[in-house]
Amino acid sequence: MSDKTEKKIKILSSAVFIAQAVIYVIFAFKFMREDLTVSLIFVALAFISILLQIPFHKLASDISAKQEPKRTQSLADIYSPDYIRTTTTEYLKKEKKEEKKAKRSSPQAEDLTREISLTPEIAKAADGLIQTKETPAFFSTTTIDRMAINNKTRSVTKFARDFGATLCAGGLHTAAVTQRGNVNAVGYNAYGQCDTQRWQNVISIAAGAYHTAALMRDGTCVATGYNGAGQCNVGTWAGICRIAAGQAHTVGLRVDGTCIATGDNTYNQCNIGDWRDIISIVAGYNYTIGLRADGTIVAVGSNTEGDWSGSKWGSISAVAAGNLHTVGLHSDGTCVATGNNANGQCNVNRWRNVCAIAAGNYHTVALRKDGTCVAAGYNGYGQCNVSSWEGVIAISAGRNHTVALTKHGRVLSAGDNTYEQCGTKTFSDIKTNK
Repeated sequence: MSDKTEKKIKILSSAVFIAQAVIYVIFAFKFMREDLTVSLIFVALAFISILLQIPFHKLASDISAKQEPKRTQSLADIYSPDYIRTTTTEYLKKEKKEEKKAKRSSPQAEDLTREISLTPEIAKAADGLIQTKETPAFFSTTTIDRMAINNKTRSVTKFARDFGATLCAGGLHTAAVTQRGNVNAVGYNAYGQCDTQRWQNVISIAAGAYHTAALMRDGTCVATGYNGAGQCNVGTWAGICRIAAGQAHTVGLRVDGTCIATGDNTYNQCNIGDWRDIISIVAGYNYTIGLRADGTIVAVGSNTEGDWSGSKWGSISAVAAGNLHTVGLHSDGTCVATGNNANGQCNVNRWRNVCAIAAGNYHTVALRKDGTCVAAGYNGYGQCNVSSWEGVIAISAGRNHTVALTKHGRVLSAGDNTYEQCGTKTFSDIKTNK
């Protein structure tokens, strides 16, 4: 039963019940002088006729719901701009109604509007529908898009289309996705981690210590580089929407919110098969962090120095995993960190207006809403010299170097360049959000 049919039935039934009630009222007036008891009976019947509309309408709605066929969402459905536009618009309408209701109930109620930073494709598909002013989308290897974290959703891809980073800093190398879906890579290549020239239809990448993994447009993955622990064994993966790479392990997030992992599992960093409702996943040196739809995190792996003790955090919209420390981004643009702080890499509490974060071995980098950057931690190679950068829309942190992507597609770099991992000046036509 369609919504239109259900509506017609409800209108028709209402008309019938009301007409019946009117007839009973007429009879009630007719018998009022002759027999008061009979007149009251007709009044009662009229009242019952009006009340009968409620259960009848509920019955019609239940029948309609039961007859409504369940739609099985395929990857093509989820990826389509029409689906993205529809779901995004519906969510924002709901948020607007809730905001108005909260303000009516309390004059001093907080502004409940959540800021949504969209990924490249969804921003293009929903352009003009959700942004009142031009706001760049921010993404990096170790962050997720700021979306409706506290809105329970079946899948991260309901609001996210991009799937992750187009620029990535690994241990001693850097890789970036071009507009055409190819991958450029520079730096240490002893294990073939930079042999990405033949890849096509790539939408995001992740770089580990000595390997590089890529997510294809069809939800499959490919990897190259050192495979001593099986960290490149991703050829059978499907339905993936995000990937991340650690020291010697690779993890993937499926569109249904479950996870998969391969590679070194010495510290149980790959034991993520039972995770549910995950909307983003990141990999540290020997541990893995998952961000759940309710803004909390879950973690497995090495925790010798409190690497992921932030598992008790809440209201998190993004998380970054370094060597021995983890950084979280709150929805209000502030940051929190835990783990090894020998070099001050966890001194992020005073940062404000942050929209993306990245963590290297012993340093942390943040991207502010105005396109500038700030960094803390070990700076022996100049990896924290990012204060002069402007117009940045994406950041990523490697072992001892930092890279950034500007809104014009230019790649900036700072830090260790021993293997020319900062030699990104040759990069061109890198995929950006317009």
